[in-house]
Amino acid sequence: MSWIIDNKEWLFSGLGVTALIFVISKISGERHGKPTSSGTNNIDINITNQSTPEDKKEVTSLNQAPKNHKRIKTLDDYKNETRILFIDDDARFKVAKILVNSGWLHTKLKKDCKTLDDSDIVKSELLFIDVQGVGIELGFADEGLGLALAIKKKYPNKKVIIYSAETQGNRFHEALRSADSFLPKNADPYEFQRIVEEFTIGQEQ
Repeated sequence: MSWIIDNKEWLFSGLGVTALIFVISKISGERHGKPTSSGTNNIDINITNQSTPEDKKEVTSLNQAPKNHKRIKTLDDYKNETRILFIDDDARFKVAKILVNSGWLHTKLKKDCKTLDDSDIVKSELLFIDVQGVGIELGFADEGLGLALAIKKKYPNKKVIIYSAETQGNRFHEALRSADSFLPKNADPYEFQRIVEEFTIGQEQ
């Protein structure tokens, strides 16, 4: 106390007041735990680097998002993949060749088959079967109708299309009811191609 009385002139001068305020503010800041500038930087860094489990879960779920987008096939895809078989004893029948020229690369014409397990039958998705002159190798009395019915029963997932040059015949034959389509043999080649497209790309629409 005596020191304060002896130095009162200095203490109450401008310089003394300034020094006194600085000391008091310093002591007050330390008592209240006021962080220094370096401490503030450390706290900011720690907060920035922290992440909650929910945040991590959200990032993980985004990274593991299912990639199950199904690619829709185009007409060209079907032309390159689809196997088409014509069973017709008439080698002059040109529709098979016209389909090949139209881009249906795996189109084949076969005169007849000796077994229902013929590799061409097994591999083909679409089968066009003439009513006359085929099925004889397998002994079908109804020729192409008998062959078409047997193929449809053995391979129900295959598309069987019957065609014929005859306008007369048994309209109620089971083969005609079981077949997926029927058309006259003298139909425009476009009609055959339309059926091919209907049973391939048309199934996706």
